Amino acid sequence: MVGGVLAAASAWPLAVKAQRAPEPAPLWAASPASPGPDLPPVGRSLFDFVATREVDGQRVYDIPFPFDAFIARVAARTGCADGASCVKAVLIPLGRSLQRTAATPEFFKYPRVVVAVDGEAPAGAHALLKDRFYVGYQEKAGVIEAISWNEAAGRFEFQIVSGYRAGATPRVVYARRALCTACHQGLAPIFSRQVWDETNANPRVAAALEAARSDFYGISVRRGVDIPDAIDAATDRANRFLLVQRLWREACGADASTATRCRAALLAAALQFRLSGDRAFDTQAPAWRETFVPVFTGNFSARWPAGLAVADPDIPNRDPMRMEGGRLVEGLALTHVAAPFEPLAPRPPLEVWSINRPETPRRLVAGLAAFIAAADVQALDAHLASRSATRHDLTAPCKVTWSDAALRFDCATTDGLRVAGRATLEAGRVTGGAMNELTTAGTSLTNLAVKKGTLDARAGQLTLDVGSPGLRGRLADGSAISSVVIAWSPAAGTSPERVRELAARIHVTVSDEFLAVRDALAALAAAPDSALADGTFGRARVLSALFARLGIPEQAWCCENTSGFPLATAEPPKPPIPKGGPAQPFAAFYPLCATCHATESRFPPNFLAGSGERVAAAMRRCAPRIYVRLAMWRIAPAHREKTPMPPPFPSANSNAYTPPPAIASLERMAAELARAETGAAPRLGPLLENGYERLRPCLPDAS
Repeated sequence: MVGGVLAAASAWPLAVKAQRAPEPAPLWAASPASPGPDLPPVGRSLFDFVATREVDGQRVYDIPFPFDAFIARVAARTGCADGASCVKAVLIPLGRSLQRTAATPEFFKYPRVVVAVDGEAPAGAHALLKDRFYVGYQEKAGVIEAISWNEAAGRFEFQIVSGYRAGATPRVVYARRALCTACHQGLAPIFSRQVWDETNANPRVAAALEAARSDFYGISVRRGVDIPDAIDAATDRANRFLLVQRLWREACGADASTATRCRAALLAAALQFRLSGDRAFDTQAPAWRETFVPVFTGNFSARWPAGLAVADPDIPNRDPMRMEGGRLVEGLALTHVAAPFEPLAPRPPLEVWSINRPETPRRLVAGLAAFIAAADVQALDAHLASRSATRHDLTAPCKVTWSDAALRFDCATTDGLRVAGRATLEAGRVTGGAMNELTTAGTSLTNLAVKKGTLDARAGQLTLDVGSPGLRGRLADGSAISSVVIAWSPAAGTSPERVRELAARIHVTVSDEFLAVRDALAALAAAPDSALADGTFGRARVLSALFARLGIPEQAWCCENTSGFPLATAEPPKPPIPKGGPAQPFAAFYPLCATCHATESRFPPNFLAGSGERVAAAMRRCAPRIYVRLAMWRIAPAHREKTPMPPPFPSANSNAYTPPPAIASLERMAAELARAETGAAPRLGPLLENGYERLRPCLPDAS
C-alpha cells in the first residue's frame, strides 16, 4: 500500500505536465454558423442598385428580359469602355447549385448561366462591381440567384429573383442566409477549381450544348479555360473581403482616439499602394511604424492568437460527363454529385492570417486597397498633381548601353538608391520602355511604364515620363515622380554607331504631394463623428469625407444612399414547430431541417412547407431519401455516397465532425416511414444500388 501511494505521488508531476492546455484554434473571419440577418442591417446590395431604376423620385425594380439584356445592363453599370470585358459568363448544364435538377431532362437545352464582374472602369464615377457581383440564372426555373456586396454593411447579400420570364413581373427577395451559407461557407461566392469541367470550357459539355441549341444569351459556347479561370480568381479575392472588413473594424482596438488614428495610418498606406500602381507603400513612415503596427500587432495577438481563417471558395473540380464501366453516363446519373464533390462538404480554410507572419500587415494594406476604385485613385492623383508641393532630386551615376533599338540604364549609389530600365527607340525617337526598378529608402518599385520621352543625342540627354496606366509615377511614400533625366557628356558621341556604352548621371525629381493626404487624414481622424470611427470601410462614406477635406470636387458616389428604394423583403421565416395536426408527428425534424426544407422554393425540396396535410404527404414520399441522408452520418466520410444531412459546419482546424444528438432518432423515424410503406426496414445498400438520383423524388411533378 505504501509503495503504491509513493508510486502514485512520484508520477503526479508527470501527469500534470502531460495535461497541457489545448493549443488555441484559428477563428473563422466569417463563419456559416453566424450568417447574420437575412435582410441587410443597413444599406442595400449592389444587385439592387443595378436592378432598379428611378421613376418619379422612387426606385423600382426593373430587371431587363431576356437574360442577355440583363447582362448588357450589368456591363453598362461597370463603366468599362467595353463593358463585356469586365463581365465574365459561363454555361453550366450539370452543376451543383440548388437548381441542378430544374431542367431535367433537358440539361443542355437549359443550362445554368453564371455571370461575374471581375473588372472596373479605369476612370469616371461608377459602381465598383469588381469581384462584388455574381448571378446565376436557370431559364427553365425562371430564377436568378444573386450574390452581391453591400457597401454600407460590409458583407455579401444573397437574393433570389423568381418569376423571371417573358411577360411576368419578377419577385425579388433576400434569401435565407443560413440555407445559402451551408455551401457558401465564407458567406461569399464559390466556384469550382480548375479545370472547370462542369462549364462549357469542357469540350464534351460544349459539344452537347451546341447540339441542343444555337444560342445561349449571346454567350459563346466554345471557349477555353480563361473565362472560368477569371471567375475562380474573382471568388478567391471576394472571400478575403470579410476578413479585411473585420480587421478594419476590430484590429485597431476599442479606444476611439487610438483606433481612428490607427485606421488613418492604414488608409494612408492603402492609398499609397493604389497610387503606386499596387506596387508598394511606405513602411518607414512614422504613422505606419508608430501608430499602426504596434496597435495592430497587439490587438491581433490578443484577439486571434491562432489567427483568422479565410473560408475556401473552391469546390473540387467535377466532370459530370464521366465514364463508368467504359460508357458515358447519361440521364439522371449525370446529376449525381458524390459526397467529396458536394459544396455542402466542409472545406478546410483557404488560408490562415497570423500575426506571426511578417507579410500579414502588408496583405491587409493590399486587401483594403481593393476597396478603393481605380476611378477614385485617378481623381486623387489628378488633384494632387494640381497642388504645389516641395520638390527634391534623387541622383546617381549610371552605366548606359545604347543601341538602335533601346537605351538601357543602370544607376546606383552606395546608400541604396538604384534606378534601372530601358527606353525603346525607333529612328532615334522614344516609343516606350520601362523602369524595371526604382529603389529608394529600402523600398523597390518595379515595371513602371515609360509613357513618353525624348532623346536629345546632341545635348546628351534622355528625358522620360514614367507611371502606371492612368496614373503618374509615384514612389512608395506617395511622392510623384515629376521627371526622369539621364544626362551624359555630348563629347561621348551622338549615335549608337559611334558609342555603345556611356557614363551618365540620372536625376529623378520627386514632388511630395502626398503630404496633403497625410494632413487630411490626421484631421479626419481627429474630427467628431469621424468616418474612420467604428464601422465598416464603406468606400463612399470614407473617401467622400477624405476628398471633401482635400477639396476634391464632389463625386457621384455609389452605392450607400438607399433613399427611395423599394422595401427590402426577405423569404418568410421558417415555420414554427407544429404542436398538433397532421404535421405534428414530424415536429422533431423542424429544428434541424426547416431552415432549408420549409421555404417557398422547390429547390432544395420543401417537404416541410405548407399545410399539415402537404407536410405529411411529402414526408412519406421523401422518406427513403431522408433516411439515406441521415444514415450517412453512420458511414465513414471516405465511404459516403452522399453528404449527410443536415450538413456539418466547417471547422477552421479539424476534419472531425460529430452528428447532432437528434440524428439517430430522426433516422429511426425516417426508417419507420419507409417501413410503413414497403413492410420492410430500409437498407442503404439496396436503396443506393441504382444511385441516389433514381430514388423517388421528394416532391411530385407539381406541388
